[in-house]
Amino acid sequence: MGTRRILLAVCLAGVVALAVGADKGAEPTAGAKGPVKVFLLMGQSNMNGRGKIDVLKNKLTKDLPDKYPPSLVEMRKDVWITGANGNGISNQMSNVRLEPGFAQFDYFGPELAFGHAMGDHFDEPVMLVKIFGGGTPLATDWISPNAAKRTGRQGPLKGRRAGFQKAFYRTKDTVENLVTLIEGYDARQGYQIMGMVWVHGNADGGKFAKEYEDNLTDFITDLRTMFSLPELPFIAVESLSSRAPGSAFQNAVDRVNKKAGNKQAAAILAKSRIDLKGDEAYSVYNASGDSAHWKYNARAYLDVGTWSAELIKPLLAKPANHAKDPKVQAAFKKYDELFKQGNAAHKDPIHEAMMKRRAGKPPKKTAGGNNIKQ
Repeated sequence: MGTRRILLAVCLAGVVALAVGADKGAEPTAGAKGPVKVFLLMGQSNMNGRGKIDVLKNKLTKDLPDKYPPSLVEMRKDVWITGANGNGISNQMSNVRLEPGFAQFDYFGPELAFGHAMGDHFDEPVMLVKIFGGGTPLATDWISPNAAKRTGRQGPLKGRRAGFQKAFYRTKDTVENLVTLIEGYDARQGYQIMGMVWVHGNADGGKFAKEYEDNLTDFITDLRTMFSLPELPFIAVESLSSRAPGSAFQNAVDRVNKKAGNKQAAAILAKSRIDLKGDEAYSVYNASGDSAHWKYNARAYLDVGTWSAELIKPLLAKPANHAKDPKVQAAFKKYDELFKQGNAAHKDPIHEAMMKRRAGKPPKKTAGGNNIKQ
Protein backbone atom coordinates (compact mmCIF):
# COMPACT_ATOMS: atom_id res chain seq x y z
CA MET A 1 0.00 0.00 0.00
CA GLY A 2 2.85 2.37 0.86
CA THR A 3 4.46 1.82 -2.53
CA ARG A 4 1.18 2.67 -4.28
CA ARG A 5 0.85 5.89 -2.32
CA ILE A 6 4.38 6.91 -3.25
CA LEU A 7 3.74 6.22 -6.94
CA LEU A 8 0.47 8.18 -6.83
CA ALA A 9 2.20 11.12 -5.19
CA VAL A 10 4.91 11.10 -7.84
CA CYS A 11 2.34 11.04 -10.64
CA LEU A 12 0.37 13.91 -9.10
CA ALA A 13 3.54 15.92 -8.65
CA GLY A 14 4.36 15.40 -12.31
CA VAL A 15 0.91 16.62 -13.41
CA VAL A 16 1.20 19.72 -11.21
CA ALA A 17 4.67 20.44 -12.58
CA LEU A 18 3.39 20.23 -16.16
CA ALA A 19 0.50 22.55 -15.35
CA VAL A 20 2.78 25.08 -13.69
CA GLY A 21 5.17 24.90 -16.63
CA ALA A 22 2.31 25.56 -19.02
CA ASP A 23 1.40 28.68 -17.09
CA LYS A 24 4.99 29.98 -17.08
CA GLY A 25 5.54 30.99 -20.64
CA ALA A 26 4.75 27.88 -22.73
CA GLU A 27 4.04 28.69 -26.35
CA PRO A 28 0.32 28.85 -27.31
CA THR A 29 -1.13 25.66 -28.72
CA ALA A 30 -1.92 25.22 -32.41
CA GLY A 31 -5.36 25.59 -33.96
CA ALA A 32 -7.35 28.54 -32.72
CA LYS A 33 -4.31 29.82 -30.80
CA GLY A 34 -2.04 30.08 -33.84
CA PRO A 35 -1.07 33.26 -35.70
CA VAL A 36 -4.01 35.47 -36.64
CA LYS A 37 -4.67 35.32 -40.39
CA VAL A 38 -4.83 38.90 -41.69
CA PHE A 39 -6.47 39.88 -44.99
CA LEU A 40 -6.49 43.36 -46.55
CA LEU A 41 -9.76 44.28 -48.30
CA MET A 42 -9.16 47.42 -50.35
CA GLY A 43 -10.91 49.61 -52.91
CA GLN A 44 -13.61 52.18 -53.45
CA SER A 45 -17.18 52.48 -52.16
CA ASN A 46 -18.10 49.04 -53.47
CA MET A 47 -15.50 47.48 -51.22
CA ASN A 48 -17.22 49.44 -48.49
CA GLY A 49 -20.46 47.91 -49.82
CA ARG A 50 -24.18 48.56 -50.32
CA GLY A 51 -25.61 45.05 -49.95
CA LYS A 52 -29.07 45.27 -48.41
CA ILE A 53 -29.30 43.36 -45.17
CA ASP A 54 -33.07 42.85 -45.29
CA VAL A 55 -32.78 41.32 -48.78
CA LEU A 56 -30.12 38.96 -47.47
CA LYS A 57 -32.14 38.05 -44.40
CA ASN A 58 -35.65 37.88 -45.82
CA LYS A 59 -35.12 36.79 -49.44
CA LEU A 60 -31.74 35.30 -50.29
CA THR A 61 -31.43 33.03 -47.27
CA LYS A 62 -34.97 31.79 -47.91
CA ASP A 63 -34.83 31.50 -51.70
CA LEU A 64 -31.38 29.84 -51.82
CA PRO A 65 -30.53 28.60 -48.31
CA ASP A 66 -27.97 26.07 -49.52
CA LYS A 67 -25.95 28.77 -51.27
CA TYR A 68 -26.71 31.65 -48.86
CA PRO A 69 -27.36 30.04 -45.46
CA PRO A 70 -29.04 31.92 -42.59
CA SER A 71 -25.70 31.79 -40.74
CA LEU A 72 -24.58 34.71 -42.96
CA VAL A 73 -26.74 36.95 -40.78
CA GLU A 74 -25.22 35.66 -37.55
CA MET A 75 -22.07 36.91 -35.82
CA ARG A 76 -18.94 34.85 -36.42
CA LYS A 77 -17.03 33.85 -33.31
CA ASP A 78 -13.72 33.38 -35.14
CA VAL A 79 -13.53 36.29 -37.63
CA TRP A 80 -12.80 39.86 -36.56
CA ILE A 81 -12.97 43.08 -38.60
CA THR A 82 -11.37 46.51 -38.38
CA GLY A 83 -11.43 49.70 -40.46
CA ALA A 84 -15.09 49.19 -41.35
CA ASN A 85 -17.74 51.86 -41.74
CA GLY A 86 -20.22 50.75 -39.09
CA ASN A 87 -20.65 48.71 -35.95
CA GLY A 88 -22.49 45.68 -37.32
CA ILE A 89 -26.15 44.91 -36.73
CA SER A 90 -25.32 44.18 -33.08
CA ASN A 91 -23.79 47.66 -32.62
CA GLN A 92 -20.47 46.23 -31.45
CA MET A 93 -18.07 48.68 -29.84
CA SER A 94 -15.21 46.34 -28.93
CA ASN A 95 -13.96 42.84 -29.81
CA VAL A 96 -15.66 43.49 -33.16
CA ARG A 97 -16.54 40.31 -35.04
CA LEU A 98 -17.93 39.75 -38.50
CA GLU A 99 -21.64 40.11 -39.20
CA PRO A 100 -23.70 42.26 -41.61
CA GLY A 101 -23.67 46.01 -41.00
CA PHE A 102 -20.06 47.03 -41.64
CA ALA A 103 -20.82 49.20 -44.69
CA GLN A 104 -22.36 52.64 -44.28
CA PHE A 105 -23.71 51.26 -40.98
CA ASP A 106 -26.76 49.72 -42.69
CA TYR A 107 -25.29 47.47 -45.40
CA PHE A 108 -22.58 44.92 -46.09
CA GLY A 109 -19.87 44.48 -48.70
CA PRO A 110 -17.72 41.66 -50.09
CA GLU A 111 -16.20 41.18 -46.63
CA LEU A 112 -19.24 39.24 -45.42
CA ALA A 113 -19.05 36.18 -47.68
CA PHE A 114 -15.25 36.40 -47.91
CA GLY A 115 -14.90 36.42 -44.13
CA HIS A 116 -17.25 33.48 -43.69
CA ALA A 117 -15.26 31.48 -46.24
CA MET A 118 -11.95 32.27 -44.54
CA GLY A 119 -13.38 31.52 -41.11
CA ASP A 120 -14.48 28.11 -42.36
CA HIS A 121 -11.09 27.54 -43.99
CA PHE A 122 -8.85 28.28 -41.01
CA ASP A 123 -8.67 26.95 -37.46
CA GLU A 124 -6.80 30.12 -36.46
CA PRO A 125 -8.52 33.47 -35.86
CA VAL A 126 -9.10 35.64 -38.95
CA MET A 127 -8.82 39.43 -39.07
CA LEU A 128 -10.30 41.42 -41.97
CA VAL A 129 -8.83 44.89 -42.51
CA LYS A 130 -11.05 47.14 -44.63
CA ILE A 131 -9.28 49.99 -46.43
CA PHE A 132 -11.46 52.01 -48.78
CA GLY A 133 -12.28 55.44 -50.13
CA GLY A 134 -15.30 56.34 -52.22
CA GLY A 135 -14.55 57.79 -55.65
CA THR A 136 -10.78 57.43 -55.28
CA PRO A 137 -8.81 56.81 -58.51
CA LEU A 138 -5.92 54.39 -58.63
CA ALA A 139 -4.11 56.99 -60.76
CA THR A 140 -4.03 59.59 -57.98
CA ASP A 141 -5.34 58.63 -54.53
CA TRP A 142 -4.03 55.06 -54.58
CA ILE A 143 -0.96 55.70 -56.70
CA SER A 144 2.05 53.57 -55.76
CA PRO A 145 5.71 54.64 -55.71
CA ASN A 146 6.63 53.20 -59.11
CA ALA A 147 3.48 54.51 -60.77
CA ALA A 148 4.19 57.97 -59.34
CA LYS A 149 7.73 57.82 -60.69
CA ARG A 150 6.49 56.72 -64.11
CA THR A 151 3.72 59.34 -64.40
CA GLY A 152 5.40 62.23 -62.57
CA ARG A 153 2.49 62.54 -60.10
CA GLN A 154 2.76 63.02 -56.38
CA GLY A 155 3.17 59.63 -54.76
CA PRO A 156 3.17 58.13 -51.27
CA LEU A 157 6.90 58.69 -50.81
CA LYS A 158 6.36 62.40 -51.44
CA GLY A 159 3.47 63.10 -49.12
CA ARG A 160 0.45 61.52 -50.83
CA ARG A 161 -1.37 60.35 -47.72
CA ALA A 162 -4.30 58.57 -49.35
CA GLY A 163 -4.75 54.95 -50.47
CA PHE A 164 -1.25 53.45 -50.55
CA GLN A 165 -0.10 55.04 -47.30
CA LYS A 166 -3.49 54.33 -45.77
CA ALA A 167 -3.11 50.63 -46.60
CA PHE A 168 0.27 50.62 -44.86
CA TYR A 169 -0.79 52.39 -41.69
CA ARG A 170 -4.14 50.63 -41.35
CA THR A 171 -2.32 47.30 -41.57
CA LYS A 172 0.49 48.37 -39.23
CA ASP A 173 -1.95 49.72 -36.64
CA THR A 174 -4.00 46.53 -36.82
CA VAL A 175 -1.18 44.04 -36.30
CA GLU A 176 0.32 46.16 -33.53
CA ASN A 177 -3.02 46.33 -31.69
CA LEU A 178 -4.33 42.77 -31.98
CA VAL A 179 -4.27 42.39 -28.21
CA THR A 180 -6.83 45.23 -28.06
CA LEU A 181 -8.86 44.18 -31.09
CA ILE A 182 -9.27 40.48 -30.33
CA GLU A 183 -10.47 39.45 -26.90
CA GLY A 184 -8.26 36.71 -25.52
CA TYR A 185 -5.46 37.28 -28.03
CA ASP A 186 -2.02 36.34 -26.75
CA ALA A 187 0.84 38.34 -28.26
CA ARG A 188 2.82 35.11 -28.53
CA GLN A 189 0.35 33.96 -31.19
CA GLY A 190 1.62 36.51 -33.69
CA TYR A 191 0.02 37.11 -37.06
CA GLN A 192 0.39 36.28 -40.74
CA ILE A 193 -0.55 38.66 -43.57
CA MET A 194 -2.30 36.27 -45.94
CA GLY A 195 -3.51 38.23 -48.96
CA MET A 196 -5.23 41.23 -50.53
CA VAL A 197 -8.55 41.70 -52.33
CA TRP A 198 -9.04 44.81 -54.48
CA VAL A 199 -12.51 45.94 -55.71
CA HIS A 200 -12.11 49.01 -57.90
CA GLY A 201 -12.42 50.81 -61.23
CA ASN A 202 -15.29 53.30 -60.85
CA ALA A 203 -13.24 56.49 -60.69
CA ASP A 204 -10.63 55.68 -63.33
CA GLY A 205 -12.33 56.85 -66.50
CA GLY A 206 -10.91 58.75 -69.48
CA LYS A 207 -7.12 58.96 -69.56
CA PHE A 208 -6.96 57.11 -66.25
CA ALA A 209 -8.71 54.12 -67.83
CA LYS A 210 -6.01 53.92 -70.50
CA GLU A 211 -3.26 53.68 -67.90
CA TYR A 212 -5.14 51.47 -65.44
CA GLU A 213 -3.29 48.31 -66.47
CA ASP A 214 0.11 49.94 -65.88
CA ASN A 215 -0.99 51.50 -62.61
CA LEU A 216 -2.47 48.26 -61.27
CA THR A 217 0.65 46.32 -62.23
CA ASP A 218 2.80 48.75 -60.25
CA PHE A 219 0.29 48.82 -57.39
CA ILE A 220 0.40 45.05 -56.83
CA THR A 221 4.18 44.87 -57.08
CA ASP A 222 4.75 47.86 -54.81
CA LEU A 223 2.36 46.60 -52.12
CA ARG A 224 4.23 43.31 -51.98
CA THR A 225 7.54 45.16 -51.76
CA MET A 226 6.20 47.39 -48.98
CA PHE A 227 5.39 44.37 -46.81
CA SER A 228 8.42 42.37 -48.00
CA LEU A 229 6.09 39.57 -49.11
CA PRO A 230 6.87 39.03 -52.81
CA GLU A 231 4.37 36.18 -53.20
CA LEU A 232 1.48 37.75 -51.27
CA PRO A 233 -1.75 36.71 -53.04
CA PHE A 234 -3.67 39.51 -54.76
CA ILE A 235 -7.22 39.25 -56.15
CA ALA A 236 -8.14 42.12 -58.51
CA VAL A 237 -11.91 42.50 -58.86
CA GLU A 238 -13.41 44.60 -61.64
CA SER A 239 -16.26 46.63 -60.15
CA LEU A 240 -19.65 46.22 -61.83
CA SER A 241 -19.56 49.96 -62.44
CA SER A 242 -15.90 50.11 -63.42
CA ARG A 243 -14.90 52.62 -66.09
CA ALA A 244 -11.53 50.93 -66.42
CA PRO A 245 -11.77 47.99 -68.86
CA GLY A 246 -11.88 44.44 -67.59
CA SER A 247 -8.91 43.62 -69.80
CA ALA A 248 -6.79 46.00 -67.70
CA PHE A 249 -7.43 43.90 -64.59
CA GLN A 250 -6.62 40.62 -66.35
CA ASN A 251 -3.58 41.96 -68.18
CA ALA A 252 -2.17 43.50 -65.01
CA VAL A 253 -2.29 40.28 -63.01
CA ASP A 254 -0.86 38.36 -65.98
CA ARG A 255 2.07 40.79 -66.18
CA VAL A 256 2.66 40.60 -62.43
CA ASN A 257 2.62 36.79 -62.53
CA LYS A 258 4.98 36.64 -65.49
CA LYS A 259 7.48 39.00 -63.89
CA ALA A 260 7.29 37.23 -60.52
CA GLY A 261 7.46 33.79 -62.07
CA ASN A 262 4.37 32.55 -60.24
CA LYS A 263 0.56 32.71 -60.34
CA GLN A 264 -0.06 34.50 -57.06
CA ALA A 265 -2.33 37.18 -58.58
CA ALA A 266 -5.73 36.59 -60.15
CA ALA A 267 -8.57 38.66 -61.59
CA ILE A 268 -12.35 38.52 -61.37
CA LEU A 269 -14.05 40.17 -64.34
CA ALA A 270 -17.32 40.70 -62.53
CA LYS A 271 -19.07 42.56 -65.36
CA SER A 272 -18.91 39.44 -67.52
CA ARG A 273 -20.33 37.27 -64.73
CA ILE A 274 -23.03 39.44 -63.18
CA ASP A 275 -25.87 41.11 -65.13
CA LEU A 276 -27.96 43.12 -62.70
CA LYS A 277 -30.52 44.06 -65.35
CA GLY A 278 -30.90 41.14 -67.76
CA ASP A 279 -30.26 38.16 -65.51
CA GLU A 280 -33.24 37.38 -63.28
CA ALA A 281 -30.96 35.40 -60.97
CA TYR A 282 -29.62 38.80 -59.92
CA SER A 283 -32.25 41.36 -60.93
CA VAL A 284 -34.84 40.09 -58.43
CA TYR A 285 -32.47 41.13 -55.66
CA ASN A 286 -31.92 44.70 -56.86
CA ALA A 287 -32.85 47.10 -54.07
CA SER A 288 -32.01 50.45 -55.69
CA GLY A 289 -31.58 52.15 -59.04
CA ASP A 290 -28.06 53.19 -58.09
CA SER A 291 -25.93 51.45 -60.73
CA ALA A 292 -22.72 52.92 -59.34
CA HIS A 293 -23.30 50.84 -56.21
CA TRP A 294 -24.51 47.68 -57.94
CA LYS A 295 -28.19 48.53 -57.33
CA TYR A 296 -27.59 47.60 -53.67
CA ASN A 297 -27.75 43.97 -54.82
CA ALA A 298 -27.05 41.65 -51.90
CA ARG A 299 -26.37 38.64 -54.12
CA ALA A 300 -23.77 40.49 -56.18
CA TYR A 301 -21.78 41.54 -53.09
CA LEU A 302 -21.94 38.04 -51.65
CA ASP A 303 -20.83 36.40 -54.89
CA VAL A 304 -17.86 38.73 -55.32
CA GLY A 305 -16.76 37.89 -51.77
CA THR A 306 -17.23 34.16 -52.35
CA TRP A 307 -15.40 34.15 -55.69
CA SER A 308 -12.51 36.10 -54.15
CA ALA A 309 -12.22 33.52 -51.38
CA GLU A 310 -12.32 30.62 -53.85
CA LEU A 311 -9.56 32.19 -55.94
CA ILE A 312 -7.31 33.04 -53.03
CA LYS A 313 -7.44 29.71 -51.18
CA PRO A 314 -5.03 27.84 -53.51
CA LEU A 315 -2.60 30.78 -53.34
CA LEU A 316 -2.31 30.98 -49.55
CA ALA A 317 1.13 30.57 -48.04
CA LYS A 318 2.16 27.95 -45.52
CA PRO A 319 1.80 28.95 -41.85
CA ALA A 320 4.22 31.61 -40.68
CA ASN A 321 4.52 34.24 -37.98
CA HIS A 322 5.23 37.65 -39.50
CA ALA A 323 5.52 39.21 -36.05
CA LYS A 324 8.86 37.39 -35.83
CA ASP A 325 9.85 37.66 -39.47
CA PRO A 326 12.88 39.99 -39.64
CA LYS A 327 12.22 40.96 -43.29
CA VAL A 328 8.60 41.90 -42.66
CA GLN A 329 9.47 43.84 -39.51
CA ALA A 330 12.32 45.66 -41.28
CA ALA A 331 9.91 46.62 -44.08
CA PHE A 332 7.41 48.08 -41.59
CA LYS A 333 10.18 50.16 -40.04
CA LYS A 334 11.61 51.25 -43.40
CA TYR A 335 8.34 52.44 -44.93
CA ASP A 336 7.18 54.09 -41.73
CA GLU A 337 10.32 56.22 -41.84
CA LEU A 338 10.02 56.89 -45.60
CA PHE A 339 6.40 57.99 -45.34
CA LYS A 340 7.04 60.22 -42.33
CA GLN A 341 9.95 61.89 -44.09
CA GLY A 342 7.87 62.45 -47.23
CA ASN A 343 4.92 63.81 -45.27
CA ALA A 344 7.14 66.23 -43.40
CA ALA A 345 8.60 67.57 -46.64
CA HIS A 346 5.45 67.71 -48.83
CA LYS A 347 1.87 68.89 -48.52
CA ASP A 348 -0.93 66.77 -49.97
CA PRO A 349 -3.73 68.84 -51.58
CA ILE A 350 -6.10 65.85 -51.69
CA HIS A 351 -5.62 65.19 -47.98
CA GLU A 352 -5.94 68.86 -47.09
CA ALA A 353 -9.18 69.20 -49.09
CA MET A 354 -10.63 66.16 -47.31
CA MET A 355 -9.72 67.52 -43.88
CA LYS A 356 -11.30 70.85 -44.80
CA ARG A 357 -14.57 69.11 -45.75
CA ARG A 358 -14.58 67.26 -42.44
CA ALA A 359 -13.79 70.33 -40.35
CA GLY A 360 -16.46 71.03 -37.76
CA LYS A 361 -18.37 67.80 -38.39
CA PRO A 362 -18.62 65.58 -35.32
CA PRO A 363 -17.35 62.06 -35.97
CA LYS A 364 -19.86 59.22 -35.86
CA LYS A 365 -19.61 57.00 -32.82
CA THR A 366 -18.19 53.86 -34.34
CA ALA A 367 -15.99 50.93 -33.49
CA GLY A 368 -15.59 50.23 -37.20
CA GLY A 369 -12.02 51.37 -36.73
CA ASN A 370 -12.02 49.29 -33.55
CA ASN A 371 -10.87 52.23 -31.48
CA ILE A 372 -7.54 52.54 -33.29
CA LYS A 373 -6.57 56.12 -34.02
CA GLN A 374 -5.97 56.51 -37.74
